[in-house]
Amino acid sequence: MRIVIFTNLDGTLLDHDTYSFSHAIPALKQIKKEGIPLILCSSKTRREIISVQEQLDIREPFVVENGAAVYFPTGYKGLFPKYDSDGAFVSAVQLGVSYGRIRSFVHSIKDRFHVHGFGDISLQEVSRLTGLSAEYAELAMWREHTEPCLMDSVHDLATLQSLAADRGIKIIKGERFYHMMGMLQDKGRAVRIVRDLLNRCFKKKHLAIGIGNNENDVPMLNQVDLPILFPKYDGTYLDLALPLLLKANHAGSKGCKEAIEDVLDRYVYERT
Repeated sequence: MRIVIFTNLDGTLLDHDTYSFSHAIPALKQIKKEGIPLILCSSKTRREIISVQEQLDIREPFVVENGAAVYFPTGYKGLFPKYDSDGAFVSAVQLGVSYGRIRSFVHSIKDRFHVHGFGDISLQEVSRLTGLSAEYAELAMWREHTEPCLMDSVHDLATLQSLAADRGIKIIKGERFYHMMGMLQDKGRAVRIVRDLLNRCFKKKHLAIGIGNNENDVPMLNQVDLPILFPKYDGTYLDLALPLLLKANHAGSKGCKEAIEDVLDRYVYERT
């Protein structure tokens, strides 16, 4: 059986404070050796994820901005022969709305609800809030479909969500921010698209592993065969009940190492 791993980034593959994946390196090398695709599925932007892929030395499909779009490497498994503007990736599907539409809504409600998105603050402030260097904070601000937001008070969240829904927008909580995005997008729909295409490429079904830790990961975890829930940065777990759900003991790259090693022990090494 072919195996595919879908993973969130912040607090799962990457450590919360440092964004390091150092503990996971041995396990990442092993799945690469076994030919197991690692599909990054994150709230991060296209440019951020391309940067992470380059650091990981992988060339696989990836999902950006909480399921807003799915990108495939040009020529991936004989598909998508035409280059896009980046020259290396082609977008197979767009599920999100435009960033301009999201920003228009944020502008209309920010004073009433004390909401501030990345488009309202400086590069230096984004760097401070995220812990990213200025270089990487700039990549995080290069948004196409969603807006990470700070909310000084969330006691009116239900009202805000209702107003957003009237504009075709929903609000989901992530590791550090609330995220505003198109109503019809989520990580689960994007994962389903990738899985359907991989089934055709492999010419047989595959076993999908999903790694997540927050509310915005739930749709992804619902679309995999073996969901793995990581603790959040404060050590607590999302309240979630799914068939076959496993819970990792650690957050970040240490937990990712252990989760991947467990997958290999269960489904690869025991058969060899």
